[in-house]
Amino acid sequence: GRRQPWARLSLAILFCMSFLNIADRFVASSVKELIKKEFDLTDAQTALPQTGMALVYLLFATVFGLGADKRCCSRPTIIVVGVALWSVATALAGLARNLNELIFYRSLVGVGEAAYGVVAGPMISDLFPPRDRMMAFAVYNIAAPVGGAIGFGSGAVFASLYGWRVAFAIVGLPGLALAAVALLALPDPERGVNDTQVVVAGAEEGEAFRRVRTTSFVEEGFFDNLWQICTNGHYVVATFSQVAVIFVTGGLGDWVASFLQRYDGASLAAAGVSVGAVTALAGILGNVLGAKTAACLESRVASAAFLTPALYSLPAALACLVFVNRTGNQVLAYSLIFVGETCLWTYLTPMQNVSLSVIPAQLRSISVGLQIFLTHILGDVISPAIIGAISDRTGSLQDGMQVTWAMVAVAGAWWLIGFACLKPLRLSGVVQGIGDGLTEGSSSFWSVCGTDGDEVASTDGSLSERSPSRPELPEERATPGGLQKPLAPS
Repeated sequence: GRRQPWARLSLAILFCMSFLNIADRFVASSVKELIKKEFDLTDAQTALPQTGMALVYLLFATVFGLGADKRCCSRPTIIVVGVALWSVATALAGLARNLNELIFYRSLVGVGEAAYGVVAGPMISDLFPPRDRMMAFAVYNIAAPVGGAIGFGSGAVFASLYGWRVAFAIVGLPGLALAAVALLALPDPERGVNDTQVVVAGAEEGEAFRRVRTTSFVEEGFFDNLWQICTNGHYVVATFSQVAVIFVTGGLGDWVASFLQRYDGASLAAAGVSVGAVTALAGILGNVLGAKTAACLESRVASAAFLTPALYSLPAALACLVFVNRTGNQVLAYSLIFVGETCLWTYLTPMQNVSLSVIPAQLRSISVGLQIFLTHILGDVISPAIIGAISDRTGSLQDGMQVTWAMVAVAGAWWLIGFACLKPLRLSGVVQGIGDGLTEGSSSFWSVCGTDGDEVASTDGSLSERSPSRPELPEERATPGGLQKPLAPS
């Protein structure tokens, strides 16, 4: 495979969309205490807008995923409509007159996010060859913590200055400009154009690596395709480990500002800005750390994508445990948030790479939609409400927050299962075979973002990208299904 024309521009656009997506999602959490006071709500009720958004998001993700795979319309069109919808819905939330209207507007945000969420990942897989994919996802995933930080921090600041209603409008409306840019500049790469083979180690030690085509696809009915997805062990473990993580991030994201205000004496603005800054830094570091660790281990250990987050899950769980059980020290609180989030964010790029690489290209959008459905219905749809309900019942938000560190441990257990119990998996995107001598390593962060692989004009005048890969050997040819050896002459 090779990097597609306009891959970097497309990645930049998708990065900005992910940034605004997460910012719009977290602005409501940053102003939770103000909304609670104005509408006279309980802790459990303040979680309902977030729960409603997540519930609608997961329901529509499956619908949009199926539509994208069936090619009902182009993927850029789906993305543009989704971005415009969530931007307008975010701004409209500032006009809510009661809790029901706020839930309705936040639910519309979920529809828009679903349209974008199921398409972006598969598009990146098609834009970049496997050797670049880990770093491309690392770049893309940095937008999530940075967007969450900006949404959290700016929402708190604007709410302190102008009120929580204005904060929704300021954070939401910029998405309309980005939707216009995407309408004009975002391409739709051919599906599966960069598919290759994933290497699975043999069952016995010393056995040569076997090439397994994860891109094989037969046109079947919907339920047959769903069964093909759900019986993929690597996909299942990646999905349910992310259920636990999203349970944690959804719960912490919705309640951490309230927790700091109640137990550490932080002001609304201080909590929002501080948590935002810490989350941005930890998210960037964690994403890069996870991607680089997985890439480094890939050449030494099979299933490095599972081993990497498993190793970091222990310090993440310990940091979360200490955070929710100490009070009165803001410096310690923010330090623990930084350590915990840095370690936790290491999961994102390896798990995203696993989830997309082991599924046929023609089923990736629906597999993403299914994964979104499961991770949210069992994750952040219920976690804010569970924490709020425990808080109301016991009179202590601290008691409700205990579930967060426990679920980090559950995620770590899933990753250990993937590493120890599933057939070992190599996802460098590079076919490594004993006996054929072919190796390609993962690309660097700078080869994805920098000058390596610049666009050049082809002989027909169109634009393509210079790819820093090894030359194609004469005895093989690249196909959307991977590297194929020629038939032996008769």
